Amino acid sequence: MSSARQPERDKALRRAQIRAEQVRSVYLHSPTTTVGSLAAGFALVVILWGYVSHTMLIVWLVALCLHQTLRVYHYRRYTRASPEDQQHEGWGRLYIAAAATAGVIWGAAGVLMYVPDSLAHQAMLVLILWGFATATMTSLSVLAPAFYVLIPLTLLPIIVRMMFDPGPARVYLGIPCIIMFFVVLSFGRTIHRIACEAIEKRFENLDLIDELRAQKALAEQARQEAEAANRSKTQFFAAASHDLRQPLHALGLFAAALYEQVKEAEVLKVVNSINASVAALEGLFNELLDIAKIDSGVIKPALGHFRLRGMFDRLRSQFTAEADAKGLRLSVEGDDCVVMSDPILLERIISNLLSNAIRYTAQGEVRLLAAAEADAVRIAVRDTGIGVRPEHQQRIFEEFVQLGNPARTSKKGLGLGLSIVKRLCGLLAYEMRLESEYGKGSSFSFHVPAGRLPEAAPAVRAAAAPRADLAGRLVVVIDDEPAIVEGMKVLLSRWGVEVIGSLTGEDVIAAVHAKERMPDLIIADYRLGENLTGTQVIEHLRSELDPEIPAILITGSSAPERVSEADLKRYKFLLKPVQPAMLRASLDAVLRPAPAERSS
Repeated sequence: MSSARQPERDKALRRAQIRAEQVRSVYLHSPTTTVGSLAAGFALVVILWGYVSHTMLIVWLVALCLHQTLRVYHYRRYTRASPEDQQHEGWGRLYIAAAATAGVIWGAAGVLMYVPDSLAHQAMLVLILWGFATATMTSLSVLAPAFYVLIPLTLLPIIVRMMFDPGPARVYLGIPCIIMFFVVLSFGRTIHRIACEAIEKRFENLDLIDELRAQKALAEQARQEAEAANRSKTQFFAAASHDLRQPLHALGLFAAALYEQVKEAEVLKVVNSINASVAALEGLFNELLDIAKIDSGVIKPALGHFRLRGMFDRLRSQFTAEADAKGLRLSVEGDDCVVMSDPILLERIISNLLSNAIRYTAQGEVRLLAAAEADAVRIAVRDTGIGVRPEHQQRIFEEFVQLGNPARTSKKGLGLGLSIVKRLCGLLAYEMRLESEYGKGSSFSFHVPAGRLPEAAPAVRAAAAPRADLAGRLVVVIDDEPAIVEGMKVLLSRWGVEVIGSLTGEDVIAAVHAKERMPDLIIADYRLGENLTGTQVIEHLRSELDPEIPAILITGSSAPERVSEADLKRYKFLLKPVQPAMLRASLDAVLRPAPAERSS
């Protein structure tokens, strides 16, 4: 019931607002009408002073002045009232009563000051009264009741008096005045309608402004909430990249150390299973982070011109073993093509497509093809797998959708690969096209802008760099996770390295002095306890021991500022979880003797 009455209440409120604005308008015009009324009254008295009783003229003029004084008093009270008090309906009734009084005073002038035998004075009286009426029509017609009271009370008495005059006034003045009377009423009504429409439109505009302000406030609130959400995502990335990668990093180190120690075939199978599980867990974790990073806009494409050969060679090496294990034939074609794209993001797209194709293909082949077409290169991944039904071809790009994995086995991932592909294609403005026939296979293809490479000098084949001799090397390992420090100790010890482990770096200088020799390398995690960073600890140790000590910075964040900071301070940069092979390669690169040393 209340909701049905709401429009009626809104209309009543709007009518009250319009009436209050009409009253405000006539009161604000009161000074002008007061001055005009007094001027017309004095002019009338002066003109008729020798033809009408002086007593009558003086009494009428005093009445006019008293009335206008009262109006000035009402005007001052109204303007000094509060906006809430000005909304009261009593001000409108008071003004209508004042208009009626003014009409009586001026109407009395049309009868009391009428000169029967002088057409000229009659015309002058009519002219002043009609001038007063038309002058007040513009301001007074806004408030219709006041206008409809003042005009008839002012004009009808003199019209009636002229119609009863036996002289020529009835013909020359009376009849035209009757016509003009209705014309004035018509004009006043038109002005009233226009004024009401203008006032109503003004309130509608004010409501629209309020609504726009409210929407702006909501938009500002939404912007602040979005910024807060982005900050939360950034904090999540930082926490996930560090805290969630920590156990993976430690587990990988222990698994690698265990692999170095055991020789029994059965135990090696268990260790390989552990390594495979760690790799799978790392892959799933990276997929989740990739989804969040793409959606939050953290990932920005870095476009460049390059040949597909290097990328296709890496993909061939990466997936050949997996395809052979399933008895599939993996073919790669078109690696001579040159494209303009982000090489990292493009490789991730193709890698996810190949992984998805091999995962859902039981027999036959998986093909990676690239072919030049006009100013673009068409890249396609085709398989002879299970295919996708037409009604499911859009769903497979959604998160966590695995049509061929109803049991949700972990070997087939989380169902994020194609979702990441879709997002990355959107980021690079590529249109992914799927052609599939259920039971016969699928083809995923997209077009990449063709690239152009500058002329390059013939490459000189470099000799393979020798591995560093790690036996007897002294390495400092700093991480606030005891498990990671212990895992690094075990793994590095298997490579012949002597390790000084520390959780904060505070005890490293004393341990180095106890060894009586400088460390060959510092390995530090970026995020340490007590708001310390690995960068700060490394620089402190360098300043206390030797500014030329090499360093490796390990972090769970791939933010550009981390990479730039490592480059600026001449650190090797590794991203968690660090695979043992990557760690060994980094040690070789840092501790490998310089060419001059090898030649000597």
